[in-house]
Amino acid sequence: MRKIWILLLFVSFVSIEAQGSPDASLSAQELLARLDREMDFGKGLVKGTYVLIRRNGTSETWKINRFFNGEDALLLFDRKGRGLESKLLTKDEGENVFFFNVLSAKLFRKTDDEKYEALMGTGFFYVDLSGYSYQANYNPLVNADLEIGGEVYYRISLKPILPYFYKKLVLLVGKKDLKPYRVDFHDRDGILFKTLNLKYGPVKVKETSGKVEEIQKASRLEMLDLNTGSITVWEIQEVDKSVNPDASLFAVDNLSR
Repeated sequence: MRKIWILLLFVSFVSIEAQGSPDASLSAQELLARLDREMDFGKGLVKGTYVLIRRNGTSETWKINRFFNGEDALLLFDRKGRGLESKLLTKDEGENVFFFNVLSAKLFRKTDDEKYEALMGTGFFYVDLSGYSYQANYNPLVNADLEIGGEVYYRISLKPILPYFYKKLVLLVGKKDLKPYRVDFHDRDGILFKTLNLKYGPVKVKETSGKVEEIQKASRLEMLDLNTGSITVWEIQEVDKSVNPDASLFAVDNLSR
């Protein structure tokens, strides 16, 4: 009887090790951390464009400025000929989200499931632009490698710690350069409904010292909405870390000003 118990304990131990060894867990966390790093441009001001391209070929373009102080972010959407149209304020690393429609002078607070609504009819949801940490909100697990067009990728399955609308995300990281290239989003029924592609290029960065240099970064984020057929492109052109946003910029009461 004692030998049977020892055998069962050994089998259980081997099974646990195979399913999730400490090395495998660390590997998944490190790969996920690379996604957070690519999405993070640090404190200051990020300048770029935000373009919605519909299936029928029509498009809308906004100039987007994003101010960030480490925990809170304010995104301003400005359209040519119309001026400032809307403001998106996210506080406490995406815990609280507020949207102000400048044209209608209406303020909306987005909570829980409401964060998973499309921002201005684009492929990005409020939560996608909230600046929240993927590491803090998802449990990663490395699956079998995936080969696409001769390139091999790590395939990491991300399960949300607090499930709302996203049931699962799948992250693809290049095995050669360890850069994240794609995130697949699955809805609450487990159906793939949109895909984020990260494309790399030079971004002009002005440091707090005033020094300006170009760095290679995920500078173009393309969200393909499989339900509508639209593509939303957020292209980052310039980062100014010398900008030190005042705390009042991130006050909810100041959104209407």
